[in-house]
Amino acid sequence: MKVRVFSRALAVTAVTALGAAGLAGAAHASAVPSTARAAVKAAGAVPYDFNGDGYPDLALGDPYGTVGSVTTAGFVTIVYGSSNGLNTADHTVISQSTAGVPGTPEAADHFGYSLTSLDYDEDGFADLLVGAPDEDTTDGANAGSETILWGSASGLNGTGSDAISEPGSPGAQHHFGYSLTAADFDGDGHTDWVDTAPGDALFYPFHNPGPALTARKAGQSGRVFAPKAQPEHARGGKANKAAAADDDAVTSFITAAGDIDGDGKPDLVLGWQDAEAPTSGFDVWRNFTPDDDPSFAGEALTRVDSLAVGDFDGDGIGDIAAGGADESDGVGGHVTVYKGDADVTLGTTSTITQNSTGLPGSAVAGDRFGYSVAAGDVNKDGKSDLAIGVPLRTVSNLAHAGEAIVLYGADAGLSGTGSQVVSQDTAGVPGAAEAEDEAGWTVNLFNPNADGYFDLIAGAPKENGTDGAVSVLPGTAAGLTATGSATWGAGTLGTSGKDAQVGVRQGRIG
Repeated sequence: MKVRVFSRALAVTAVTALGAAGLAGAAHASAVPSTARAAVKAAGAVPYDFNGDGYPDLALGDPYGTVGSVTTAGFVTIVYGSSNGLNTADHTVISQSTAGVPGTPEAADHFGYSLTSLDYDEDGFADLLVGAPDEDTTDGANAGSETILWGSASGLNGTGSDAISEPGSPGAQHHFGYSLTAADFDGDGHTDWVDTAPGDALFYPFHNPGPALTARKAGQSGRVFAPKAQPEHARGGKANKAAAADDDAVTSFITAAGDIDGDGKPDLVLGWQDAEAPTSGFDVWRNFTPDDDPSFAGEALTRVDSLAVGDFDGDGIGDIAAGGADESDGVGGHVTVYKGDADVTLGTTSTITQNSTGLPGSAVAGDRFGYSVAAGDVNKDGKSDLAIGVPLRTVSNLAHAGEAIVLYGADAGLSGTGSQVVSQDTAGVPGAAEAEDEAGWTVNLFNPNADGYFDLIAGAPKENGTDGAVSVLPGTAAGLTATGSATWGAGTLGTSGKDAQVGVRQGRIG
């Protein structure tokens, strides 16, 4: 069924199988507050704190999930944070069948395929933007849509949710809502967000020109959302010159946000893959203003599967980690780190593979090292650390059981020194590694108890068939610990048998 998607003014409008080898490697200790993600913040609540209690909540996208009898309609699951971390007893599942959520569940809508959060209406409760890139709308089949789920003292519940359509009349097959990232890109104190889609080299940054909303009642439109003066062509800088190709050849976009040039404003990192060249790369978009084009820097690469921004060397400027899970590089994938600087020269790089000094084990073709990456400060030393997913890694002779690796930040940046490798065969982690779990399909470094130590959340979407699960390992001054770790999935969340593939998508900051 087609949903009438509208825009106000427009009209309104981020491992299960993680468990008897022990945590590999040691980490570092200190207690300096992390600055890794400061530049993504805007006015209002902490991102992902949907109920305003000071503890970030975990958003899981289940885009292939069954709603009622409708397969692949998709839903999202929220697990609320607390002083003790994630509380699985306090969770909610939201779909287009939830009261107040626009639209109707349809097969292959993929509601929950992308997620991002900031406090869009600045009422003190973080909100969740949800992409359904294959939603049929009045613009055509698979035009795509986005839905804002508004935060409240009781968290997310669907009440008053708003649907957003792509500006203009884009037509069918635009897949609006494919990739979402939120940050205050223009530095005006209000949240912006960016949507990118495969097969279309336009992107849509939004800004929030209205006054802050101090109270939001049912039926209020809240802040007015409007598109910036452009959309602009999504590929520029060195990457575009190195690999010019038709826009229609772009098969996917991925995004990340952080302050790459140290000017105090977050920049957009836009990764792309071009099927015709074939080549990949990323562009850094910075200096956003409502009326002017942003400036560009870029890098052409063989493949980009994942992006993260973090201050890995502690110099106060964000660095870019780009994962390439190449099938053809002979080492099972790699992560390249680009050091940020005032001019975004992208000139100082380091490349990490499973053969790098300090990483346990060795590289194996097809492991997909770097398929997912995430930045955060695990040991609270003031430097960002990097989680890397290796979802097709063989663990205990079990093919594609998967694992996750954490590299620790240092003055010289990331290296294999002190790295930790975790799977469900890690001592103390609940569960057991199984073939085809694909642990590490997604990784997230998240701080649900707000203690400043970021926890690893690793998704294994093929745990127990298509139920899926995540493993959570707490961060400490000594790095990740299996003490207090947990593994849970669809059975715990009440979505078993619904093809939830828990852990296939995670909402993350930046």
